[in-house]
Amino acid sequence: MISLVHKQWAEVRTLAIGEPHVGPDTDGEPEIHVGRLSYVSRLCDAFTFLQHVAGEIRRRKVLEAREVCSVTDGAEWCQNVTASYRPDALRILDFPHAAEHLSQMLETLEHAGVRFPDRMLERCLHVLKHRGPGALLRMAGRLESDLMQQKGIGEHLDYLRKREALMQYPAFRAQGWPIGSGMVESANKLVVHARLKGSGMHWLRSHVNPLLTLRMAVCNDRWQEMWQKAIRQQHMGDACQRSAIAESEVQASLTGTSSPSVSALPLVAPSRPRALPPEPPSHAKAAAPPLTPLPPVHPILPSPSPRPPAHLQVPVAPQQSDTCPCGMPLIRFKGHRTKEYCSHRCRQRAYCQRQAMKRWEQWKSIVSF
Repeated sequence: MISLVHKQWAEVRTLAIGEPHVGPDTDGEPEIHVGRLSYVSRLCDAFTFLQHVAGEIRRRKVLEAREVCSVTDGAEWCQNVTASYRPDALRILDFPHAAEHLSQMLETLEHAGVRFPDRMLERCLHVLKHRGPGALLRMAGRLESDLMQQKGIGEHLDYLRKREALMQYPAFRAQGWPIGSGMVESANKLVVHARLKGSGMHWLRSHVNPLLTLRMAVCNDRWQEMWQKAIRQQHMGDACQRSAIAESEVQASLTGTSSPSVSALPLVAPSRPRALPPEPPSHAKAAAPPLTPLPPVHPILPSPSPRPPAHLQVPVAPQQSDTCPCGMPLIRFKGHRTKEYCSHRCRQRAYCQRQAMKRWEQWKSIVSF
C-alpha cells in the first residue's frame, strides 16, 4: 500500500518470476533459494494487471517451461493469474500466511478458555512444515461445536481446510519447490517501498505507474534496453506523424483547395472639384491670363490614421485579463497591442515553463509505453 494525495491509500500489485535452486543455508543445511528474479509492479485493478504481466511472462519463457509452481497468499486474483497462463502449474500456499491463520486460531482458542502446552504454536508449525496439514486439521476437527461457532475460529479453520491441497509442504520441499513467497515480499520492499514509501511521500495516481516503469527497469537490469525501446517507439511515432502530414498535403493538392483570396481594399470616391471663378467682364477678358486645365483626379487609397503622440495617449483601465502571470496589472493603451508580460524577467520565466512542459510531455510519452 502506498500513500496518495488527499489521504488516500492504494495497493500496488507485484509479480516476481525466478528460478529455484538448492543451496546451503547459514548452518550449512541444504535450502531452496530462488535466483534470477525479475519483477512486474503496477497500480491497477486485477484484470488490468493480468494483461500487464503478459510481456514479462513471455520474456521469461514461463509458457515454455516444463514445470512451474505458483507461491501465493491464496487471494483470488493471484489464482486467476496462475490459471490464465499456466493452469497446470503447481499451486502452493505461502507458509507464512498459513502460519498466520494458524496462530490467530490458537490465540482465539486461548481467549475462549482452552489451555495449551508451552510452545504450542512452534510445535504446530513444525508439524505443518514436516508432516503436512492433515494431523492439525484432524485435531481441530475434534473441537467442541460451541467453540467452532465462535468468531475467529471457524473462519480460520475453513480457510485452512479449503487450501489443504496447497499446504503439502513436505512433498513440495522434496520436489525442490520453495514454500515461501519471500521473493515477492522483498520485491515489494525493493521496487515499491524503497522509492514510493519514503517519509512524507504522497503521490498522484497518474504519477505512480511511470515511476514504477523506471524502477522496474533499474531492478531488472534493463535500463539501456528500456530506453532503446522507448526511443524506437518515439521515432516510429514521429514517422507516423510525418507521414500523416504528408498525406494530408497530398490530399489538399489533389482536391485543388487554395487559400482564400484577399479582398481588394475599398476605394475612396474622388473629391468634388472646386467651382470655376465667374467669367470676367468683357473689358477685362483681354488682360486676363489664359486658364490652365486642372490635372485629372485619380482615386486614392485611405491612408492610415497617424498615431497620436505618447503624451496624448490615454491609458485604459486594466481589466482582469490584462495581468501578467506574476500578478502585476498591465496598462493597455488605445491603438496599441496589449502587453503579455510586465518585464523581460517574466517573459523569460514563461518561456522556461513552456519548454519544461514540452519536455514533460515528451518524457511521459516515452515512459508510458
